[in-house]
Amino acid sequence: MKNRISKIIIISIFMILFYVFLNHNLFECIFQKYLGIACPGCGLTRAFRYLIHFKIIDAIKMNFLSIPLFILMIITFILLILDIIKNKYNTEKFIMHILTKYKYLIIVLLIIAIIVNNLNPLIMTSNSLFYCTFLFFSL
Repeated sequence: MKNRISKIIIISIFMILFYVFLNHNLFECIFQKYLGIACPGCGLTRAFRYLIHFKIIDAIKMNFLSIPLFILMIITFILLILDIIKNKYNTEKFIMHILTKYKYLIIVLLIIAIIVNNLNPLIMTSNSLFYCTFLFFSL
């Protein structure tokens, strides 16, 4: 019983830290900082903030991957709680099944996300390679 309570406390602390992370930009994107391009995850923090406030259209504008990732996070959280309550550990199998079954779809989505994020004026920085190219061809 103590083991279950400690696991629930750990998951609760993780969720609180996740919420705090969403409300404060604690990290900088390494891709944008050093390469000048947006990574597939650029805009996810802002998108998750919008999703928490039920602004779905704004979340999609920030990063179109935010909806499926947010849903997967909620499902994983629920499954983790159920695993702790039932004392069975099936969540890892579920996640590995999703990752192996849909690995090519995930790779394609990540590539599309890189392209879309670098064309998105809400995410682009002035030193972005795609931004400079966009400006060059729009003149």
